[in-house]
Amino acid sequence: MSLDNFIKKLVDDSFYYSDYEFVTNSQLGLIKQDVRTYKMMRDNPDLRKETLPMIFGRAYHVAMLEPNEFNQKVKVFDSTTRTTKGYKEFKADNPNAPTIILQKEYDKIMRMQDVLFSHGEVTDLLQSEGEREIANAWQDDDTRVFCKGKADYRNSKTLIDLKTTADGSQWGFSNSCKRYGYDRQSAFYMDGFNCDEFVFITQEKEEPYNVSIFYAGQDFLDRGREEYKYLLDIYRRFFIDNEESIDEHLIMETL
Repeated sequence: MSLDNFIKKLVDDSFYYSDYEFVTNSQLGLIKQDVRTYKMMRDNPDLRKETLPMIFGRAYHVAMLEPNEFNQKVKVFDSTTRTTKGYKEFKADNPNAPTIILQKEYDKIMRMQDVLFSHGEVTDLLQSEGEREIANAWQDDDTRVFCKGKADYRNSKTLIDLKTTADGSQWGFSNSCKRYGYDRQSAFYMDGFNCDEFVFITQEKEEPYNVSIFYAGQDFLDRGREEYKYLLDIYRRFFIDNEESIDEHLIMETL
């Protein structure tokens, strides 16, 4: 399969997440945690379970980035719980629906949408000419590892990532960046999508659903680039050049 055809197939989430030949930023996070954990997930892709935050996040992204397609991509079940017989029947009646949310989740997303779109700076970024929910694949220049990624929005040479957060203050989101490796993500995506700027649009998960915009600075990107290059090299050693055996791998460090 050519690289161009592979990239076209990445639009399909089921293909994107089942393929382990091209490395994602999320997989680098598993490698950072422990290369043995990554190997387990790589060898057993069925272990990847869809969580309620993942379902809510997918519906949220459609509402904010593709509002005109919300009714086609998201189905709403009029209930407050997923444990009823009615929910199971609704799910069975909508086998092709990629995302099913509850009425209370839909109501919350609509309130969040109203707040997000009330900010002119945000609508200027998201409603300018650009591409939404785009995928790309590339080969890292240094390690020669094949990589892939999905970006929320690309406008010319700017990548925009929309995130929900518990704390949208500069201090709070900076802590989230450290905890979840957003510096690594921004550098990984900027290099892979050949862009010059990375912007985070954040929205708090609880009322009043505060919105903030953060720009990835040079130190932030340099730190993230150093980390993702280091993790790609670990991947290369274990899964391409077989320099080390994972079965014999043991963490031995001084704390």
